Amino acid sequence: MASTKHPDSPADAVKGIHNGPPGPLLRIIKDQRVAFLLVGGINTAFSTGLFIAIAWLYPDLPSPVVLSIAFVVSLIAVFFIYRKLVFRVKGHFWLDLGRFTLVNLTMFFTNMALLLLAHEILGYPKIPAQIAITCVTVVINYFGHKYFSFRRRPDAASPTKATEESTT
Repeated sequence: MASTKHPDSPADAVKGIHNGPPGPLLRIIKDQRVAFLLVGGINTAFSTGLFIAIAWLYPDLPSPVVLSIAFVVSLIAVFFIYRKLVFRVKGHFWLDLGRFTLVNLTMFFTNMALLLLAHEILGYPKIPAQIAITCVTVVINYFGHKYFSFRRRPDAASPTKATEESTT
């Protein structure tokens, strides 16, 4: 009997957490870690650019307000991009959004505290301080989303997967 390969079989899966067929980004990049960093880098550049634009347009706004506006806008945009292009998960929308927001809020408050310390207390310029802080928090964000936000249980016990593994 000929073995039919399921499109989500381990041989076809990209590295990392994977729960759906590869999207357009994963068909090109093939490594979820690289895709995550690419999307995260683009989002970080977008968020930082938004922070800079708001800071220049409204120089009297306190740093926390500038950071909050940039954070909320980029959070909403990147959740959908990660979910669709990087992790390709289905179901658990609200759980994923809640976890995603929790990881990002943790980094947001860490960022806020460091920015307040650097700019408001130590007197460093707002924009370079934010760029330096971003470099630290992006690494922590990667692990939070990889192991918490979009985590799925292994599918090893499913009858379909067991059948596929026995026929290959």
